[in-house]
Amino acid sequence: MTLLAEIETRLGELPDGLEQQLGAGLAAARTRWPHGPEPDAGFAEFLVARFAPQPRVEDLYLAWWCSTGDPAAIAAFEARYQDDLRIVAARFRELAADELRQLLRIKLFVGTPESPPKIRDYSGRGSLQSWLRVTAVRSFVDVVRQTRSQRYEQELDEAELLGIADPQRSLIRSELAAVVKKSFADGVAHLSPRQRVFLRHAYVDRHTLDQIATHYAVHRATVARTLAAAREQLIAGTRAGIVAAIGISPDELSSVIRALDTNFELSLSRVLAVTEPR
Repeated sequence: MTLLAEIETRLGELPDGLEQQLGAGLAAARTRWPHGPEPDAGFAEFLVARFAPQPRVEDLYLAWWCSTGDPAAIAAFEARYQDDLRIVAARFRELAADELRQLLRIKLFVGTPESPPKIRDYSGRGSLQSWLRVTAVRSFVDVVRQTRSQRYEQELDEAELLGIADPQRSLIRSELAAVVKKSFADGVAHLSPRQRVFLRHAYVDRHTLDQIATHYAVHRATVARTLAAAREQLIAGTRAGIVAAIGISPDELSSVIRALDTNFELSLSRVLAVTEPR
């Protein structure tokens, strides 16, 4: 069965102009990657599942080829988009560019038991180049946040964080203390850069609202709102992290949040004293 027949079988009817678009797109793909495989029933299924009125056949071909796990396809993909990947990776200085690209390679083409290769998510409705840029940025943001969270977590002291003088005799289990520590660090990592900067000025540098406002040429009310929103977001994020990680009674959770609130300033001063790459 020909490729067009395969597509027609799946669509029921070929839209006007599809044969010409398909032919031109595949010809361009085969010219660019002459060592690539012949489009087969698998490609027809891939295209139909992502069918659009104006299908980006060349991009869909490359995405389909990569979805097979062929090393030659991955090499072709990275050769085509190496400049895009270099530009995006350069925006994230907390990890080496090679490490970021390797992490993205795994996410795109290997996947995990919980998440299939991301390349299969390409819909074909926009260019593969634009999709890759968005996917890379989101992936790198996740990596940087995770790295930042781990660094913050190392600075936190469980006993100080929860106001526990003797964790062994506390009603709060050590397991819970570790979860709170991680949840708090994750919460700080997910704050916006502006929120973290303002909090650092307030809790590490001990600047007043007026000093922060003058430095950034904003109204002191803006600084106050930013700090209040950051604090509220951080407490809410910590609470959500605890609930998601382990089962805990409302009374225990309330006591944890009260302890966290009491030691908020100390915990933040420890975490935000960590120097972040610019």
